[in-house]
Amino acid sequence: MVSNKLRKEFLEVVGRAYEHYGYPPYCGWIEGLLLLEPNEWTQKGISTRLSNLFSTSTSVPSVNRALKILESYGIVEKSGSRKIGFSYRLQSSSNLILSMFHQLLTINQEFITMLRAIETQNRQADSGLARAISTEISMAEVWNKAMEQIIASIQDKLGD
Repeated sequence: MVSNKLRKEFLEVVGRAYEHYGYPPYCGWIEGLLLLEPNEWTQKGISTRLSNLFSTSTSVPSVNRALKILESYGIVEKSGSRKIGFSYRLQSSSNLILSMFHQLLTINQEFITMLRAIETQNRQADSGLARAISTEISMAEVWNKAMEQIIASIQDKLGD
């Protein structure tokens, strides 16, 4: 028997998790909905279903923004075209935690790239700066290695 009350609570929990990671709760609501009801969904369909579950209006533009985020992180897959309309479904290997680790890895790699640019400009002229940059890069590389190992472990688990 389907329990809309518990489904709503589930979506709220997933939405709060996304919010804690700095994303709109809509992202979690959509991921949760696609896990609960694994169909191909239109933006309007997602908006309508979330409105039904939350007993409040859920705007299509908010759903659209969240879908763009989820698509950019490989959590949802979009098919169709502007002419016939788009539909969305959950990627089979998607997972909030996995996508967050990928995001952390990406952000950290950008951080290292920016530090290396400063390092190149410094050319050891400021030894304190060179030491600070070296320390930051070393720690960031250790962090990246840890993230890569965690991602590989999660992907192995998802493959089981």
